[in-house]
Amino acid sequence: MPDLPFTSAVGSVPPVIADGGRTGPVAPPATPEGALVAAVFEAWRRERVDFLVLRNYEQLPEHTTNDIDVLVRPRDRRRAERLLLAAAHAQGFRLHNRAEFATLALYLSEKNSTVQVHFDLFTELTWRGFRFLDCSGFFARKVSRGLFYVPHPGDEAAVNLLAYTIYSGEVKEKYREQIAAGFAMEGRHAQELLAQSYGKRHARRLAQAAVRKNWAAIERRVWRLRGRLIFRHFNRHPLWTAWSALRTLWRLGKRWCRPPGLFVVLCGPDGCGKSTAGPSVMEKLRTTFSPAKSARFHWKPRLFNAGRSDQTPATRPHGRPPRSKAASLIYFCFHSLEFALGSWLVLPPILFRGGLVVIDRYYYDFFVDPLRYRLQVPQWLVWCAGFLVRKPDLVFLLDAPPGVLRQRKEEVAPEETARQREEFLRLVRQLPNGVVINAAHPPDHVAGEIAGCILEHLARR
Repeated sequence: MPDLPFTSAVGSVPPVIADGGRTGPVAPPATPEGALVAAVFEAWRRERVDFLVLRNYEQLPEHTTNDIDVLVRPRDRRRAERLLLAAAHAQGFRLHNRAEFATLALYLSEKNSTVQVHFDLFTELTWRGFRFLDCSGFFARKVSRGLFYVPHPGDEAAVNLLAYTIYSGEVKEKYREQIAAGFAMEGRHAQELLAQSYGKRHARRLAQAAVRKNWAAIERRVWRLRGRLIFRHFNRHPLWTAWSALRTLWRLGKRWCRPPGLFVVLCGPDGCGKSTAGPSVMEKLRTTFSPAKSARFHWKPRLFNAGRSDQTPATRPHGRPPRSKAASLIYFCFHSLEFALGSWLVLPPILFRGGLVVIDRYYYDFFVDPLRYRLQVPQWLVWCAGFLVRKPDLVFLLDAPPGVLRQRKEEVAPEETARQREEFLRLVRQLPNGVVINAAHPPDHVAGEIAGCILEHLARR
């Protein structure tokens, strides 16, 4: 091996640090999520579940990041989940979503609030069913931080280098300094760990690039690393690899049939606050639905002329006369087709990967406000075409008295505002998944109510 600025050899583990280096009595967490995390860790320790927090543990248990990545032994996964849920129940939390990705994702929320905590339980570190790092020795080298355990610095450096990179092809900027510091301190250890999966040559080049912070060089090697990983697995462990591939396909099939994501629609007359509520709801639910996996659309997901945006507000939605009956039919058929195809082609991949889809208006506008689209088509045709469009999991009507709506927007006549409100109320109350929200409250309160209803729906689901 070439000389690198490595300061410790394999097996050299830092001394145990009780409670992350703090001294004296530890104050109980002041937040509900902190109390939950502490209760879960205590339950695992009490029941002798071997676990360690892989990364982002510096402020645990008081402050959590978007998720808590925990490695447990395969034999302990069911028991760890059972103990976690029991501790959550004791702390006033409930499970509102459960999804099997490469990890077991458990999403918990406090009853009657939007406080959320997300645990990811790992039993191995895999990419597409292939182990991108051998973590079997992590438990023997774990380091105590009092209430929980963390990986040996060399193990952690290797995990931070590859856990995101092997999937995305990019070294996550958030971890770059930690990776460089970890390889500088425990590089020989990390290099030998990498060599187990990719061979000595690839491991040496990865280690050198990490120490030099040459992230572009690492990213250029990702495809070769993936190929090397697949080849070594099939060559050395053909039976295990075949079994892992079958398990992965079974897991993906189950997730496709019952996706962990959620599709919601926000509807209501002009001035109800749809465009304001959408981003706020997504922000409040970011712990459960990662913004990187989620999507928000206005009216519908586009397939034809996909670059066009419908976000520009209509200043005079009823300012032009209706189209002729023939032109209306052509317009309606075109957009109904895009509604149907977009809802079944664009949305499923987002829901499959656990994202939140928020659409304001959606197909329901055709029932209540056809004049906005200058349409003259019979209602029976709107109903028939609607059967081809994917139905949302939840439909929220943002309702407010006509006077409140008129204070916010005056694009249509007062009698039209009142008519639309009554039509939306009648429509949404007929839907089995319809929810009426009082939109007269401040925007943050409205978004909180919507987020709370979504969490309640998820818990029941």
